[in-house]
Amino acid sequence: MRIKQIAVIILVSLLSAPPAFAVNERLALVSSEGENSVTILDLLSEKTIKVLPTGKVPHAMAATPAGTIFVNNRGSKELTVINAKTLEVAATIPLPATSFQLALAPDNKTLAVVYKDALKLTLVDVASSAIRRTVEIAEMPTETFKGPMMLHPYWSPDGKYVYCPDSVHKGIVKVDAAKGEVVKRIALSGGNHYLHASPDGKLIYAVNGSTKDGTSLTLIDAASDTVVADLPIPLAPGEKGMGHHASFSPDKRFYFFSNLGSSGLHVLDVAARKWTKVIPTGKGPGHPAVSTDGKQIFVVHHKDGVISVIDVASQTHLKDIRIGNGTEQAHAAYFTPDGKYFYAVASQDNLMAKIDVAKMELISTMPVAKASMFFAIKEGDSYPPTE
Repeated sequence: MRIKQIAVIILVSLLSAPPAFAVNERLALVSSEGENSVTILDLLSEKTIKVLPTGKVPHAMAATPAGTIFVNNRGSKELTVINAKTLEVAATIPLPATSFQLALAPDNKTLAVVYKDALKLTLVDVASSAIRRTVEIAEMPTETFKGPMMLHPYWSPDGKYVYCPDSVHKGIVKVDAAKGEVVKRIALSGGNHYLHASPDGKLIYAVNGSTKDGTSLTLIDAASDTVVADLPIPLAPGEKGMGHHASFSPDKRFYFFSNLGSSGLHVLDVAARKWTKVIPTGKGPGHPAVSTDGKQIFVVHHKDGVISVIDVASQTHLKDIRIGNGTEQAHAAYFTPDGKYFYAVASQDNLMAKIDVAKMELISTMPVAKASMFFAIKEGDSYPPTE
């Protein structure tokens, strides 16, 4: 009788266990601006599986839990849609202008697309890949505007609104997604690059690119959409203001701000709203990625060939890990779920780098296509964020 019970338990365990590929598959989909393609790498065997065509200058990607990956093409007026389960191009979505960035709604049902050469917001239905509406968010400039007109769109946590950075008029435009109407304009001290919510959801942290005095972090009250503080970044002689991305410490007490025009992470005391120190990094820190265990930050650079490792507790620089001889790295990074490995792309070297996190050492590289500037991850049946 006991043998039968054990057999039943084993059978149930086998039937309820996840498929083998769910834990043994790790793919990277790497967009190449230089070759207008997405290279699919098997990160376990470290071999290329296949290469998919895209539009011109593919950059960022947005992946749904169902395995639909939207690729924004910065050199042509369309999105490329990839089915990550079949590893095939599923559709091409024509757009009214040239996209610059994109973001999925919290419920993953709608994709927000903003543009480098137009002040518009396009909302795409994820299920059908059809455009729901395009909203004019502001008047176009009367003179030639240098640089992208819009950067990263941000969804409110409830999915009702999209906040659109307007670089032309130096502000943020809030759009009601259901109605397709502009409901608020928030003036800033400069062009905004990136937005995200404070840990308690009461504030929106706006990482600004360049301002009159350099760069700054603007704090916006999420309930009233009013600016409550603008915190200029203290710059050293010779540094420029080029705010890019940022991350909160795991305990949410500190905020690590990346300025492309410097060689360090600026640390904000969240409660006091004061900049407390600068942690040395390589040149042009762009993306501070917090490790799986929350103990370290690995910094991706856009003007250097190293990954800088920062100890979170002591807020000190531990090591620079060289991943290439070039000075440009992709706008993406990934820690494996077990925390053992970190992946980044040395774009000018055409290499995907694999780092042993515990040893803080580069252990292997894989070839990718020319000017690869972003990548998405397929981890079994999940699609974790890489930005």
